[in-house]
Amino acid sequence: MRKILAIFFIGFLIISGIGVSALSHIKTITTNFDEYDMVIIAPSDFLSQIQPLLDHKKSHDVQTIFKAVEDIYEEFEGRDQPEQIKYFIKYAIENYNIRYVLLIGGLKGNTEEWYVPVRHVELDDGAGRGTFFISDLYYADIYKNDGTEFEDWDKNGDGIIAQWPKDKFDLHPDVCIGRLPCRNTDEVITVVDKIISYENNVNGQSWFNKMIVVGGDTFPDYEGYEGEITCDYAADYMFGFDIIKLYYSTGELTDSKDVINAINNGCGFFFTRGKGGTDRIRVPRSDGTEIIALHNNDIDDLTNKDMYSIMILGECQHGQFDKAKGKIQNSFDFLRQILTRLLEFIKKFQPKSQPISLLNECIAWKLVNKKDAGGIAALTNTHICYADIGDKNQNGIPDDVEGYGGYLAVEVFRLYNEEKIDILGEIYFNTVENYVSNQPVTTNKIHCKSVQEWVLIGDPSLKIGGYQ
Repeated sequence: MRKILAIFFIGFLIISGIGVSALSHIKTITTNFDEYDMVIIAPSDFLSQIQPLLDHKKSHDVQTIFKAVEDIYEEFEGRDQPEQIKYFIKYAIENYNIRYVLLIGGLKGNTEEWYVPVRHVELDDGAGRGTFFISDLYYADIYKNDGTEFEDWDKNGDGIIAQWPKDKFDLHPDVCIGRLPCRNTDEVITVVDKIISYENNVNGQSWFNKMIVVGGDTFPDYEGYEGEITCDYAADYMFGFDIIKLYYSTGELTDSKDVINAINNGCGFFFTRGKGGTDRIRVPRSDGTEIIALHNNDIDDLTNKDMYSIMILGECQHGQFDKAKGKIQNSFDFLRQILTRLLEFIKKFQPKSQPISLLNECIAWKLVNKKDAGGIAALTNTHICYADIGDKNQNGIPDDVEGYGGYLAVEVFRLYNEEKIDILGEIYFNTVENYVSNQPVTTNKIHCKSVQEWVLIGDPSLKIGGYQ
């Protein structure tokens, strides 16, 4: 009798389109065949703060469930915690038909432990800035071999995951992934409140139809203003929007006050293409000097409550959220924190000069988790990203628009206003998919890195421009 029941159950799985392999890494779980749109993965301690978001999503017919990371570790096998989470995502696709995955959790306060762990990949790009970086694409790339096999990012089977060039990767996303790297419940409350406010109140607001672009002379040794040219290409896709150009060449960008004032007036989209830094956005001048267009120290001056923008930060390291405020590694770091707090206090009483930052909190997350101001989400890079110059194929399109970080950033605007994709995670998904489908990501390490480090800090189910 048990044999008959086992055959019946396997047959049921096959008829339902759920392969037996879908259950091979499950320890203990009750199979559920309901359908949902999104799963939120977070620690159980965050549930009460996330509950308003669950209720809000369901009110807009985005069927959303919560899954505690602690339960995943109990219920799913895997070589480490990131792989256990990835096997759960696979299960959620095959059992719930999930399209969106939102990871809520970053570093745990002042420790090096994670609420929701990251996958660090290993790739030496020759820049001398480290070989390991965050890739949340790991959690979106579930299958390889046309969807027939689990993609573990360990092609050579040596147990070392995501190591270039020993490992090759599928890289095609299978779900829309996003992360809110919250480090405490206060940050969860902030971002949840902002998402609910945005989706409920933005529709029909005139400020949303503005786009701010910030650029300059990215490579002063070469002719032309490369950052501004890339910004122009992005702006050209946004027909119907009021384009506010803060360019070095026109004198509209002189310091961060210009950027702060523009953001405070409200904009649906904010795009920068210059030079990066974990805590700052730099715009080079043609003489080789730089304008600090925006810095972590400036974010306290933002007052754009309920006018939160989608931020595309097209430079290096802005999404390096494993560099966190409050992270103490030694006694020097402890002293550094005390000095930083002192600087934050006295800066309110003294005029601003060249910004000083002793804590490398990434600027993308600082903008998104800024209470009652800043951005609603950021698409950016977790490590050193790349730009290009000239028009080597002489097709009339700057090479920076056709590859690397420039392509990924500009593609956001084409997908939104030309293809009319208005769900943020779908835009992230398609920027990666289109890049992987058209660039040599399996043979060129810089192209591979470009998609691996491209990250969505935000809600992948976010309705851009809000609900009617």
